[in-house]
Amino acid sequence: AVRRRTCRHCAAYPCEMSTDQQSSKQRRYDRQLRLWGEHGQAAMEDTSVCLLNGSATGSETLKNLVLPGIGKFTIVDGSDVVAADLGNNFFLEDSSLGSSRASCVTQLLQELNEHVNGAYVSDDISQVLESRPDFLHSFSLVIATQLPLKELRQVAAICTSRSIPLLVVHSYGLMGYLRVVLNEHQVIEAHPQHEVPDLRVLAPPAELTAFIAERYDEMSALTTAQYAHVPYIVFLVKAARQWSSANDGALPTAYKQKKEVRAIVESFRRTDVQNDTNIEEALSAVNTAFSLPAPTGSLKELLSKARYRVSSLAAEVHAASASTEESSVSLGMRRQQLSFWVMTAGVAAFVDGEGCGLLPTIGTIPDMTADTSTYVALQTIYQQQSLADMQAVHAHVQQICTMESLPGDLISADVLKPLCKNALNLAVIDYTSIQAEYTSSTAGPSSLGEALDDPASSGALYVLLRAAQAFRAERSHWPGESDLSVESDVPVLKQFVSELAKELSLGSCPISDDLIHEFCRWGGSELHAIASVMGGIASQEAIKAITHQYVPLNNTFIFNGMTGTASSLRL
Repeated sequence: AVRRRTCRHCAAYPCEMSTDQQSSKQRRYDRQLRLWGEHGQAAMEDTSVCLLNGSATGSETLKNLVLPGIGKFTIVDGSDVVAADLGNNFFLEDSSLGSSRASCVTQLLQELNEHVNGAYVSDDISQVLESRPDFLHSFSLVIATQLPLKELRQVAAICTSRSIPLLVVHSYGLMGYLRVVLNEHQVIEAHPQHEVPDLRVLAPPAELTAFIAERYDEMSALTTAQYAHVPYIVFLVKAARQWSSANDGALPTAYKQKKEVRAIVESFRRTDVQNDTNIEEALSAVNTAFSLPAPTGSLKELLSKARYRVSSLAAEVHAASASTEESSVSLGMRRQQLSFWVMTAGVAAFVDGEGCGLLPTIGTIPDMTADTSTYVALQTIYQQQSLADMQAVHAHVQQICTMESLPGDLISADVLKPLCKNALNLAVIDYTSIQAEYTSSTAGPSSLGEALDDPASSGALYVLLRAAQAFRAERSHWPGESDLSVESDVPVLKQFVSELAKELSLGSCPISDDLIHEFCRWGGSELHAIASVMGGIASQEAIKAITHQYVPLNNTFIFNGMTGTASSLRL
């Protein structure tokens, strides 16, 4: 049976959108399609975001998700618009004063993108959860902004138990805070800045070996023009083969050995060839091309535990599928996690089998000096090898699905292809929960202690924010929230800082009196400049979480608006 996929733009099969409509959508999203591709955009459009509080920080964050086209959002906010909101939130107008903040922000955000559906709930999240404990279960991402400690811990507990990605964002005076909680997050397309071409020089595919033997067996017979257009891959393969023959079949992977290979490549120069750019390209590529794409380090560890994780997650998915309490979104996220591990287990089986210790071939080659027909022929060889490797991985995936009683169509070739092409940079990040951070007496004391020792870092602001949260939980207002209470709140806040420092094994109060006084002067205010910065950073991390592309922050980001610096802490 042929599986028919409905169009993600118009929900119909076949697609009922006109060519003009489709091209209009492509023009709208052209820049981001270049960043995360159509499959990344499809993930964006399948996302349902819940924003807790339509504050300036929340509005700026959601704006940066509405513009690139998330599927839908819901704002939960029980506050009415007050004068302070008009001064820091661009998504409120003078006429909004006294109205529901959730309603007003939703209306203006929807005007940014007609393809995004928006909704709102004019109640605090604590009230919503009291009447509807399962309210958050239907969302694929929760963004909590300016949330009091009690509500934050309540929301975080729900998100952790349901594996719902959570971003906590807070703008406090001249400080910005972001906490990313993604539980177990899989990075499929890391997009490394310096990607090394997968040329397989030390383990050339059979088709490449045959191609070189057929066209370049007698290099001396080539004309000057032909020699000047020999692809540098050919020189590298021949040099590697020559070096191995002289060294009992060993492979030149060490630095000294690569220097010897470079000398062999130099010997390939011909005096009658004036333009030997291809030789220069070969020399430049020796250091990177003479390495085998074999899993090492964290990737090797990841592949080794993949099969066990499949069995564990398959049991969870089977149990969740039979449960009436599991939401469709939560079940979908469990299946997505399972799919990743099934594919990773398939790659591991390939490495142990057909790959002979190597990862699947990527299938792309860089630009190089060559005539068009030769370059296309080389490109075809690598593409065909990549396809053959992917098909072998897919066969392992199908076998694993059968063994775990999973549907045969759980993973399609379209889904498997990006993972195989990016196998070298696969990663899984395990996040510390909010509960663990706020209850453990060893919540990252080493990294936090180092941050406090460094005057250029913003670790002190993290301690102050935690202390201010405890202050508010006990006294129902932020320290210094009233101008008249600044001086009286300073010693109280200092006491909270001292108590927190002991909890975190940081010794006596590690924060200067001047900084405590300055923090108290901020009074929990939310400045648009800080909110805008944090909205941009938070939305960027949200997109990483949604698309499983690029490596997300792990796990805390602090922006210091006083110095214009930022710090990343793992707590």
